[in-house]
Parts: sequence; C-alpha cells; structure tokens
Amino acid sequence: MSVLALSARAQNSNDTILTLEQCKDMALIHNSSIKSASYSVEEASELRKEAFTKYFPEISAGGIGVMANHDMLQYNVLDIIELGLIKHGIVGGIQAMQPIFMGGQIVNGNALAEIGEAVAKLQKASTEREVVLTTEKYYWKLATLKFTRGTLLSAINLLDTLENQVSIAVEAGIAMRNDLLKVQIQRDGFSSDLVDLDNGIKLCRMVLSQYIGADFQKPIDITAEVPEKAPECPVELIVNPSEALGQTIDYQLLNKNVKAKDLELRIERGKYMPKVAVGAGWYYHDMLGQSHNFGSLQLAIDIPISGWWGGTYALRRKKAEQLNANNELKDKSELLCINMQNKWDDVTAAHRKMEIASETIEQSSDNLRLSRLYYEAGMATISDLLEAQMLNHQAIDRYNSSYGDFRCAVAEYLNATGR
Repeated sequence: MSVLALSARAQNSNDTILTLEQCKDMALIHNSSIKSASYSVEEASELRKEAFTKYFPEISAGGIGVMANHDMLQYNVLDIIELGLIKHGIVGGIQAMQPIFMGGQIVNGNALAEIGEAVAKLQKASTEREVVLTTEKYYWKLATLKFTRGTLLSAINLLDTLENQVSIAVEAGIAMRNDLLKVQIQRDGFSSDLVDLDNGIKLCRMVLSQYIGADFQKPIDITAEVPEKAPECPVELIVNPSEALGQTIDYQLLNKNVKAKDLELRIERGKYMPKVAVGAGWYYHDMLGQSHNFGSLQLAIDIPISGWWGGTYALRRKKAEQLNANNELKDKSELLCINMQNKWDDVTAAHRKMEIASETIEQSSDNLRLSRLYYEAGMATISDLLEAQMLNHQAIDRYNSSYGDFRCAVAEYLNATGR
C-alpha cells in the first residue's frame, strides 16, 4: 500500500506520553467509579461480619433506682395504722440469651450476607471492565483525531508545495491566476479544519486525563500506530457463546440473584416458625430494707401463631420473586448469548470496512499520482489534481477512523464474552 504508517504522537515535548496499557492501569487505580465500587465491597464485607455476630449470645444489662416522695405501697390496717412500703430501692441485673433455633433465619441470613459480598465483588469487577473498555474507547477516539491531524498536515504541506509550483507557473505566464486561487482556497479550508481539529484533540485529551485520574488541566498525550496494511481478522478470538456465558459477570450476577431470592424465601418462612433460646442471668435488688442477689437459667420459646395470617401472603410474594428471578436468568442468559454474536458481527463488519478503506487508499493514491503526472504534462486541470488530492485525503482519513473502530469492536467483543 503506497501510504506511510501514521502515528498519533505528542504535540508538546513536555507532555506525559502514555500507552493504552498505561492508561488502563491508571484508570483502574484512580477512576472514581472504581473507588465507589471498592467502598461498596467494604460495606458488604462489614454487613457479612455483622450477620455473623447473630450466632453469639445476646447479652444485656440494666437497672433502676427509685426514690419516691412517699411510699409506693400503702396499707391501712383495720383503720388503726397505715403501713408504707418501697419508698426507695435499687433493682439491677445482667442476662445472656443464646439462640438455639431461629427458624433458620440466622443461618440463611449469614448465607445471604455472603452472597451480598460476592455480588459487590462481582459488581466491582464489572465496573473495572467497563472502565477499561471506556478508557480504550477514549484512547482510540483521541488516536483517531490525531491520525486525522497527521493526514491533514500532510495534505496542507502538499498544497503548500503545489502553491509554490503554481505561483511560479503564473509568473511565467503558463498558468492562470484562477488556478492559484483554487489551490489557496483548498489549503485555507484545510487550515480551518485544522483549527477545529486541534480544539477537538485538546478536549479529548482533557476527557481522557480526567477519566484515568490524571490532572486534566495538564492533559496527557498518547502514542498509537496505524499499520500500513489492515490486520487480519482475529478469528482466534471466537468462542462459543454458551461456553463463554459462565465467564460473564452479568450471568454470574443473575445466578447470585436466584440464590438470594431462594434465601429470602427461607428467611421469610423462618419468621413464622418456633424460636428457641436458652440463657442465664444474675440479678440484684435492694428493696424493703433488704438486699438480695440471685442467678437463674432461662428457656425462651416463641411461637408466632397469629403471624401466619399475613405470613401466608408474604411467603407467596417471596415465592413469586424467586420464580421471577429464575425466569430472568433464563431470558437474560439467552440475550447475553445473542449479544456475544452481535459483538462478533460488529468485529467482522468493522474489519471489512477497514479492508475496504485500505483498498481505497491504494486506488486513490494511484489516482493522485497519475493526476499529478497528467497535470504536469498539461493533460489535466488544477481542479482535477485538487480533487484527486481531496479524495486521497478522505480515503486515508476513512482508513484511520475504521482502524480505531475495529480496535474498539474487538474490545467490545472481549468484554461481552467475559474476557
């Protein structure tokens, strides 16, 4: 292919130049979404630890001191004498209750908390993959703009050379001034495009810098290469959707949701089962001028008989949620497989467009070479030459853009298949 490999390089030697992998690494450390996901994992972890404490005895202590303005208990004995009791006193104690059977609520609650922690970790992993994917899209967007800038500068340089040649021809009387004006107008148009393009590049650099956690007021820059020849279609990346399904985070989250709904149903059922706890306590009181302390063993049984009136409907609701989760798993699993196939179709389509653009460059480059020879031989007009140059510029731009689209499509496919 008669076209030089173009690269997106830094415009300022003081810029920090990063590769794609460096941008990804920075984003995984500094992106705000990653930090939020980490906090969510920490929150879920603490909730799991909190749920585990339900296995331990529940210990409580309390007391009360009384000082009344008169006796709280007063008796009239045969209308002869009044007796008063308990004007002041102290009562206190401490007890511990160990749950023996809570209808499975503690066990299932701990299992649910473990699933919650696992879900938080999966969501963090999903966030990391999305951040990496978005970083790659921003990277190739910036690279494409810089590629376009390179081809635009090359076109402007060629027009500058052509302007000098036409100026000499005009002064020699062998070319019309109108030809010189046509060259200048096209060059000025390209120069105007360059102004807009530089602004777009500046903004894109700021966006990428902010996203990966760099100082967006001092934007980073990138270096990326576009190969002269379109790369081969990466058929080695193809995987069977049904085999890749288990690797996807979305599928794992759907499975966790099914398990969570099953545990929620068990917990709801446990609310309406008998509950048994044993305990021991020590108590002290100072009343009636006497003080005593004593210990006791306790057995507590709670049978929520009336709870079943509303509990039947609550259980049906939880059962419906469980069935809905299973249905969602089946439906969305199929959609995930369809999405994998769709993403691969995007890869093949992007690759084909890149190949077509590559072939167009060869044709437009050859056309530009012939047009220049015909113009120099007086067999073509300056308009023909300028049109040929414009077509060549557009072909190179289209190839650069399609290469960036191809790289993004590959990244999308890898992400969709859990890689």
